Amino acid sequence: MSIPLDRLYHYIENIAENIYGEAVIIYRFFPNGSKKLEDLMELRAYSWHDITVIPGIFCNDQEPLDYEYYETCYISDRAKWYSILKSCPIKFPRKNLNTRNNIYDQAFLLHSEQRSNNLKAYQASDWITVYYWSHALLALDWFRYAKHISVKKQSTKQFLIYNRAWSGTREYRLKFADLLIDNNLVDQCKTSIGFVDNMVHYQNHKFKNLHWKPTHTLENYFVNNITPSTASADFAVEDYSSTDIEIVLETLFEDDRLHLTEKSLRPIALGQPFMLVATYGSLEYLRSYGFKTFDPIIDESYDTIKDPVKRLDAIVQVMQKISQWTDSERIKNMTCLQEIADYNYRYFFSAEFSNLIINELKNNLKEAVSEFNSKKSYYEWINYWDQLLLTQSVQDFINKNQDTVYPTKQQVDIVYSKAKNYHLVSR
Repeated sequence: MSIPLDRLYHYIENIAENIYGEAVIIYRFFPNGSKKLEDLMELRAYSWHDITVIPGIFCNDQEPLDYEYYETCYISDRAKWYSILKSCPIKFPRKNLNTRNNIYDQAFLLHSEQRSNNLKAYQASDWITVYYWSHALLALDWFRYAKHISVKKQSTKQFLIYNRAWSGTREYRLKFADLLIDNNLVDQCKTSIGFVDNMVHYQNHKFKNLHWKPTHTLENYFVNNITPSTASADFAVEDYSSTDIEIVLETLFEDDRLHLTEKSLRPIALGQPFMLVATYGSLEYLRSYGFKTFDPIIDESYDTIKDPVKRLDAIVQVMQKISQWTDSERIKNMTCLQEIADYNYRYFFSAEFSNLIINELKNNLKEAVSEFNSKKSYYEWINYWDQLLLTQSVQDFINKNQDTVYPTKQQVDIVYSKAKNYHLVSR
């Protein structure tokens, strides 16, 4: 299964162009999930002229931001033009995600996280940031058929846990599995775990945080999870009909950022009570969008614990208490939990929620365009090309080149003239 994210980006392109009044270029990672700069591609094919004069919206809205990574990461392009640029002793004016040398000193960054130092770093570097909850828009698309499905409960396990990948920011998931063993919770869970991630077995993994290293041999307790990465964009009705509560393992946990993915919305779309294993304040983040959570039936004080080790322990302890409900307590508590889950289900599929998400995107784009128009400047590009055009290798290339994907003499003359005129008008 491939995930058709470009439908989302064509939609954003349409909204942005209506707001800006002219063309914009959407850059998104393709294939989906890539972090390589050379995979941060335009949604459509453009000439060098268009890429240089049309404002760019760079979409880092599916994965968490990583400012430092892109400060030291450069595009791997074997084209002769980029080889010439790299060989020039002139400082390239645009780093990080924007490697396209656009005439504007500013660029748009579309993202999906809050409470973020990465975000502050971009804002301090001439990026105009645009927040929206991208995964909510995606979830409305990916889980739309859940609206037409009736989940008939015949629970055989209390907890549903999807635990596939554990590399990168998800190391904590291995310790979470470890804690399930320590607290005799494995038999109460419908779950499995990926023993290998990115072709590395967890026992050979070099942990960034040694606290997350499991003490048990996980193969002795769990089935190997071999589902593909696209599984989070889908749902299995039988998993929800056979369990009471989903324990959602989010992408970010040992972090300060708020960044909830479609994983947190899947139980909502399926009408399932849930707990979030995510960064602190994530339940409050959900409530800010109009959803209800499950306190006091489920002790949600874990959501306020900043220390990730203590927060993970607290979550497992809450699971332990739930596993000890008597039959009568379970019937009573699950009835109350299901009423909340039913409300969330109806709200998720309501026009009110979808309008809230779409209007958030539109309003934040409007503010960003207004900021862009007020700050628009061209100094870096002009200064850079003033120096480039004195370089013989650059002159030789643009005089001979006929491929409009890279600069031709005609294109450079046109763009340089435009940039100079814009600069004079804006002064």
